[in-house]
Amino acid sequence: MKRFLVVSDIHVPRYQRDVPERFYRLSKEVDGIIALGDYVTLDTVLTLQAIAKIFYGVHGNADRIDVKEYLPDSKIIVIENLIIALTHGWGPPWNLRERIYKRFIDVPDVDVFLYGHTHEAFDGFEHGKRFLNPGAAIPGGTYAIMTIVGSDLEFEIQHL
Repeated sequence: MKRFLVVSDIHVPRYQRDVPERFYRLSKEVDGIIALGDYVTLDTVLTLQAIAKIFYGVHGNADRIDVKEYLPDSKIIVIENLIIALTHGWGPPWNLRERIYKRFIDVPDVDVFLYGHTHEAFDGFEHGKRFLNPGAAIPGGTYAIMTIVGSDLEFEIQHL
């Protein structure tokens, strides 16, 4: 069993001064952090990396250039028996999951797509694949705790 804190759209310092205090505590209770972009500053990325046992991250559209140079725009990871595609997302919110699906079309074995960008939590299926968005980790926003056992995945949306 693996548990991950899944966050996106933290937007430091635009929407908040620092990484939410709750994430420091949660980082001790989970196996790692998956971060899906729009940190804005590299310091925010480095803070998440420092508190995480394992860190997987991609950059977002609102990130500064040093973040975009430090992290890729997409990534494939394997946790337990699942192949997971990570990306932030881009452009307008309509048809975003379709664009993400096409972005990874050359990786046909992807089981789950994790993304951010819309600031709205989502858990659903398209093209027979599961799409998960933790929402925006800003005051009044959301994040998720993802638990994977073998090929079973539970995605719990939590409110900040």
